[in-house]
Amino acid sequence: MNWLHVSLGALAVYLGVLVYFYRTGSPTRAGIGVALANFLFVLLNLAAPFRGVIDSGYAGYRVGLFDVDPGFMVTLVSGGIVVAALAAACLALRNVRGPGALFVLVVDAALLVLIGLPETISALSNPGDYRIELGEYLQIPGLVAAVIVVALFTVPLLLSVRWAARRARA
Repeated sequence: MNWLHVSLGALAVYLGVLVYFYRTGSPTRAGIGVALANFLFVLLNLAAPFRGVIDSGYAGYRVGLFDVDPGFMVTLVSGGIVVAALAAACLALRNVRGPGALFVLVVDAALLVLIGLPETISALSNPGDYRIELGEYLQIPGLVAAVIVVALFTVPLLLSVRWAARRARA
């Protein structure tokens, strides 16, 4: 099975959902930024939920504090991240306040604590040995990977948590 094709199909569905919420919501620039920060985690998990149950040769799911052996748990963990991050992105595009913003806050704080900060610490503690692996299609080594992790996994989530916390109080 060509997992790139599965990923592209999933991407089309997820982008369709995101575009729908963008067009029917009242997004602000900050809300769009929060949506993009969350959608990055959707993008990083395009094939994992499917590979977890279908691909017996899949290596498992290892990112941040997650270290999941191949099988159904990969689907459960990565699929949960996809659903939560996509929902948070859609809520941010709706410019929600109160409970909706609280949901975004919880999701982004969890992503920050479970993935963003551990990956940042790992990348910065030994940038020469650090690398980003996105399946068999893309591997980014060293200092470039460390900079990418900080720029994409940590800083946007910190800003998103701040945005959601302000809106959750309203």
